[in-house]
Amino acid sequence: MKVRTRIAPSPTGFAHIGTAYQAVFNYAFTKQQKGKFIIRIEDTDVKRHVPQAEVAIFQGLAWLGLKHDEGPDVGGKYGPYRQSERLETYKKFAQQLVKKKLAYEDEGALRFKVPEGETSWQDLIRKKTRWQNNQIKDFIIIKSDGYPTYNFAVVIDDILMKISHVIRGEEHISNTPRQLMIYQALGKKPPFFAHTPLLRNPDRSKVSKRKNPVALDWYQKQGYLPEAIVNFLCHMGWSHPKEKDVFGIDEFIKYFSFERVSTSAPVFDLQKLDWFNGVCIRKKTDKQLLQLIKPFAPKGIKTTLINQTIPLIKERLVKLSDYPDLIDFFIKEPKVDKKLLMKKSQGEKVFKEQLEKSVAELEKIKGWQAKRLEKLFRGLAKKNNWHVGKYFMAVRIAITGKTATPPLFETMEVLGREVVLKRLRSV
Repeated sequence: MKVRTRIAPSPTGFAHIGTAYQAVFNYAFTKQQKGKFIIRIEDTDVKRHVPQAEVAIFQGLAWLGLKHDEGPDVGGKYGPYRQSERLETYKKFAQQLVKKKLAYEDEGALRFKVPEGETSWQDLIRKKTRWQNNQIKDFIIIKSDGYPTYNFAVVIDDILMKISHVIRGEEHISNTPRQLMIYQALGKKPPFFAHTPLLRNPDRSKVSKRKNPVALDWYQKQGYLPEAIVNFLCHMGWSHPKEKDVFGIDEFIKYFSFERVSTSAPVFDLQKLDWFNGVCIRKKTDKQLLQLIKPFAPKGIKTTLINQTIPLIKERLVKLSDYPDLIDFFIKEPKVDKKLLMKKSQGEKVFKEQLEKSVAELEKIKGWQAKRLEKLFRGLAKKNNWHVGKYFMAVRIAITGKTATPPLFETMEVLGREVVLKRLRSV
């Protein structure tokens, strides 16, 4: 059997993180089985249709590296891949059901006649699933405006596009019996179904646009790396057989199995995503990171300064958008909170003494390297019996305005002699 999977997003707004979540599972299984991954656009909801949303879906999935084999933008022999271009096809199949007396007209619409008995299927994730047909009323398959309903159109599309596996969220479990009834009525073999767990917040509520940032371009604008998002989504309901946290899409493809997909809802925790992103950032070379940071860097900053600061902030960088805040004191003089400075130092009297002696020694020092500067400051602390931690913190605040920065002496080296002396004198 040739494996063919699909995702079928509706272009009613932005590209959704939930779409990416389903795409990761469909893509991995398809590539593992050397099949075809298809994008089909379900755009029959005319009132909610947003034309630019379709482009956003393609761009978002391309950014994540989830390349599809067939779709509206790349074509394929089973198109068209937009439901709005397949209306006559739906009507033709609906009329077949009417002729068989398995559907009937009702106030201008066509309604499917639900059979008696039970509908069941062997879900690849949830195993044997049963549904009593008497829980379902006769349902509309073609609306009075001529447009198909979701449950009818999706079946026709999956039949004609030869979809072998439908991998989708558990919110579609209740749709499955209706769709299986239509397959049976048309005398067609249904695909295999696999219903993935629903994404949940730490408080167990459903991930939604009201509570969460769900637009894919939000993550892009925040400076999350695509490989970090994919790695994070792979963990949403699936566990690595070797219990690894960090791995790429190729490894996910290699080890993917439906048996390892949980039925319990995974927690969509942005703090965990931050951790993945930080790990991915630190795997980049400084040269690679330069190109990634440039779009997030403050306007007008020189490339040489970005290059100098990357080694200093790399360990602390969580998202690329954090970069400007981490290096702002390199490009503009900071505002020093005097109360904070006194609180973190050994008091005003000792701090003044530290400033005077530090400036005097810095004016005489030959060379301006981090190691040389550290040796000088440690020598001053020892000679004057100053508390090393408080002394260094006071100097840090004086020249950066912050209590947490890249390593102090590497920072001083990049800032340069003139800037450091100027800032210490002006406190």
